[in-house]
Amino acid sequence: MGLPALGAAAPEDVEVSTPHQVFTMGLDDVEAGGGLERARPGGWRFLLEAGGEVIASAETAETPEGTRPPLFNEGPYVRATATAVRAARALPQLAKAGFELRLLRIPALYLMALWLHSPNTDLLIPLAPSPIGSEGKVVPPTLFFRELSDHARDRRVGAPGQGAGRPQPNG
Repeated sequence: MGLPALGAAAPEDVEVSTPHQVFTMGLDDVEAGGGLERARPGGWRFLLEAGGEVIASAETAETPEGTRPPLFNEGPYVRATATAVRAARALPQLAKAGFELRLLRIPALYLMALWLHSPNTDLLIPLAPSPIGSEGKVVPPTLFFRELSDHARDRRVGAPGQGAGRPQPNG
C-alpha cells in the first residue's frame, strides 16, 4: 500500500515535527483495572509536514535487537493526532504545567489517544476513530479507563457492532 500524500511531496519540502514517545497497553492491563502506570514505552512517533499540513507519520520501535527503521502511515490517526495536538496546544493549562506529549496505543481495543503527561497530572485525548467516543476531547485518566473497561467488558460479551474484523490502529 502506497502513501500518496507523502509520495507526492518533494523530499526537500517534508519537515519532521512533533516528536512524541509511543506507549502501549494490552487488553489484560485494561481488564486488570490498570491505568497509565501499566503503559510500556515502545518507540517514537513523528509527524511529517509539507506545506504547513500534516501528511503522514513516521514511527520507530525499540526491539531487543535495537531500533526498528521507521514505518510510515497516512491513516486516520495521523489526521486525528494533528487535530488533537492543535487543540492541546490551545489549552491554557498546558503552558503552565509543562506537559510532555505522548501517544497511548491499545491495539486490542483499536484505540489510540494523545497522552499529555506532567509530573502532577495526566490528560488523555482519544483519537478518532475511538471505540469509547470523546474523540478530540480532554478526558481525565479515571474517566478514560472507566469507559475503556466498560467497552472491553461489552466487547467480551459480544455487544452488537464489536468483534473481529476491525483494522488494527496504526498511524
